[in-house]
Amino acid sequence: MSKIGLIISREYLTRVKKKTFILMSFLGPLLIFGFVLLTSYLSQENKEKYEILVVDESHLFDSILRNSDKYHLQWAPNGKDYNEIQEIFKKDDQLDLLVYLPVNLIKTNSMTAKCLYKEIPSTGVQKHLSSIINEAIELYRVNFNNIDISTYKSIKTKINLDVVDIENKENRNIQRKAFVGIALAFFIYGFIFLYSVQVMRGVIEEKTNRIVEVIISSVSSFELMMAKIIGVGLVGITQFIIWAIVTMIMSITIIPLLIKDKLNPSLQMNDELVKNSFKIDPNNEAIQFIINEVQWSYLIVFFILFFLGGYLLYSGLMAAIGAAVDEEADTQQFLLPLTIPMVFAILMASKVIDDPSSSLAFWLSEIPFTSPIIMIVRIAMGIGDSSVEVWEIILSLFLLTITFIGTTWLSGKIYRKGILSYGKKASYSDLFKWLKN
Repeated sequence: MSKIGLIISREYLTRVKKKTFILMSFLGPLLIFGFVLLTSYLSQENKEKYEILVVDESHLFDSILRNSDKYHLQWAPNGKDYNEIQEIFKKDDQLDLLVYLPVNLIKTNSMTAKCLYKEIPSTGVQKHLSSIINEAIELYRVNFNNIDISTYKSIKTKINLDVVDIENKENRNIQRKAFVGIALAFFIYGFIFLYSVQVMRGVIEEKTNRIVEVIISSVSSFELMMAKIIGVGLVGITQFIIWAIVTMIMSITIIPLLIKDKLNPSLQMNDELVKNSFKIDPNNEAIQFIINEVQWSYLIVFFILFFLGGYLLYSGLMAAIGAAVDEEADTQQFLLPLTIPMVFAILMASKVIDDPSSSLAFWLSEIPFTSPIIMIVRIAMGIGDSSVEVWEIILSLFLLTITFIGTTWLSGKIYRKGILSYGKKASYSDLFKWLKN
């Protein structure tokens, strides 16, 4: 085995044999899955039932305001004014909310209903109250104007817009596909920084222990840097494969028992049914959408390519930073310029999803420091005129490769000078000086 192969093997084996690597490789997906479940659980309503006292000054709402088991409406007693009813509300511990409906609310659009609380209600509760009040006003006006209720219901409707590419009828609802791209983009973001930082820490450790002085006598500094980058990169690929296998097993065994069928139009009409629907079958619309409409063959291939390109680009720069400093605490001044482009890409992903064919989306997916994040989002939305064209992907990969080669060459110059530099905190002027030599 060549000397570079030995270094790659050492970097790989020393990391994959660590207990932390083994634990996180198998527990990582479980922790993420548990975090998602915990977030979903904590976001649910704390109260199962709300007792709501309603003050109806017009006395027109009592027969048309929709009641339910969760939102139980009680009508304020007659003969008491609004201030007296507020005192009743304050003293009654069983009451959660007080809804005040002014006398002219049902006849005009300029009035405002009020909701008084002891503990502020969630936005879901507020939306429900607004919905039933608006519904009651509409029903009153339908009856007042002698409009047949069945005619009104046939006129009042809610539709879903199916957005389809004229050139490719299979390319539809591309914004809905973006959530897959966002998930993969976060994986790329996390893995790039996780393993490129490991390259930096490995360089600092070897430099601090003076091991590098022995290694550098057998191989060139550039070969050593590339061997570390490749070795740690293989660790990342190994962990990603393990995560993919564990996630697949979880998807087959656990997730089908818990996921909600939120994309089913029939369930969208009943909020309570959606909240209580946890079991799904293989014909579930969400599952069918993910399997059939997302272009997984292209997505997986380009995910690997952009992950590797982004990792090689950033790990080369991280290796240069590690060579330039003696302690990890000294890296902060150099890390900020590297983290900004990737964080900016994550923040701009929503803008790209909103308009994937815009100039902003194009340039962010071509600039090498942001393209691993943005391009994978656009690819998930579909390859074609409506999102991203093939030539844009090829150009992005070409620019990413050229930039990686260039930055690796520059990083090698810093690495060669900095790896044997001790006792002085490197500054940007030192880096520029090393680049010139």
